[in-house]
Amino acid sequence: MENSQAALLTLGLLLFLKGCSALELKPVTDPVISEVGGNVQLQIKPPGVVAAVAWFFSPAVIPVASWTGSAPVIFPGYVNRVTLNTATGSLELRSVQLNDTGVYAFQSTTVVSGTLESFNGNVNLGVYEPITNVNVKPSLAQPIANQTLNLTCEMFGSQTISSRLWLKDGQPLSTSDRITLSVDNSTVSFNPVLQSDKGTYQCKAENPVSEVTSAGYRLEVNYGPEQVSITGPDSAVLNSYVTFTCSTQSIPPCNYTWYFNETEAAQGSQYKIASVSNADRGSYTCVACNSVTGRNSSAVKEFIVIDKEEPTGSGSLSSGEIAGIVMGTLAGVTAVALGVYLSVKLCRNNPHDLKPAPAQSSPGAVTYENCKVPNASAVYENTSAVQRAGEAKNPDSTYTGLQFPDQSTYSTLNRA
Repeated sequence: MENSQAALLTLGLLLFLKGCSALELKPVTDPVISEVGGNVQLQIKPPGVVAAVAWFFSPAVIPVASWTGSAPVIFPGYVNRVTLNTATGSLELRSVQLNDTGVYAFQSTTVVSGTLESFNGNVNLGVYEPITNVNVKPSLAQPIANQTLNLTCEMFGSQTISSRLWLKDGQPLSTSDRITLSVDNSTVSFNPVLQSDKGTYQCKAENPVSEVTSAGYRLEVNYGPEQVSITGPDSAVLNSYVTFTCSTQSIPPCNYTWYFNETEAAQGSQYKIASVSNADRGSYTCVACNSVTGRNSSAVKEFIVIDKEEPTGSGSLSSGEIAGIVMGTLAGVTAVALGVYLSVKLCRNNPHDLKPAPAQSSPGAVTYENCKVPNASAVYENTSAVQRAGEAKNPDSTYTGLQFPDQSTYSTLNRA
């Protein structure tokens, strides 16, 4: 019965207000924003003394509350959560929900200087769920260099988002032809992702009642292996201790496999030889493998073993050995020179022997052709490059290739 009477009063008020010339009255605040569960004030300040007021929920013109000079009337659906201020005509809504979002229209009459005047207007109410959490979700669990990567801004608690802002290392993200954003800024795309993109990424999301920034997502770009190298000696003496170390540029760190003369020998970044033997000489290959990128690369080191008895320097002769060879060579040259001297002297003592021999020489005759240096080729090999060059320029000088410590000793040697 009371609801029926209230409805009739409200209807009568509406008819009365419509029959009056009404002025537009701006609310104190418009729009009014609230999160779910909040309390809001739809405030108006009409001039003069309020004589009557009514609030409706538009556009369906659902009555909310009214007052015509007696006790305010609260309509179904708003009982116990609406308060009407009869002094100002303002309306309070408590524990608002999403379905309270909309336009609230008011109509009122006031007495100004003894004159009855009518006012009307609207207040827009927006009710929103707050954003409770924001996450950055990568399209790849383990991003790999030179592949496409997307980062998506995921939001929880509210489906109403006013804006999204991407941050890298705390600063707004710079875009380019390679780094792009979706129309609503919900996704950032790297096409492709590079090592220079590594850093901490965050997404800041806002709506009218909340602002939440995600936890930092640390982007590590997996790559490699690149520039594989082996450090360690190229040679070592018998029974010594040797360590080879394999290294590379890679994220994550690589797995290493060692091959000795193409046969798998060890795992790990280091290969150690506790006591070097001749069996350890050969080719050592390190293969670096990145389990995330699926790529591998290798480096090779050739290793030789040196006997302890041999001096360092790839088998060079000692000073004593060199002196012995020199003395032996000089003695050989002296003997050869003496033989030449005796042969030439003999030829001078027998001038007839220097004449051209007949077609058939007599037995035992000594000819010019027999005055040759024994083992001449061996002596020639021990002459210097300068001496050999002199012989090439003057092939008729039979003995120019011979050099003696004391030239005066052999000054009597003349060409026959």
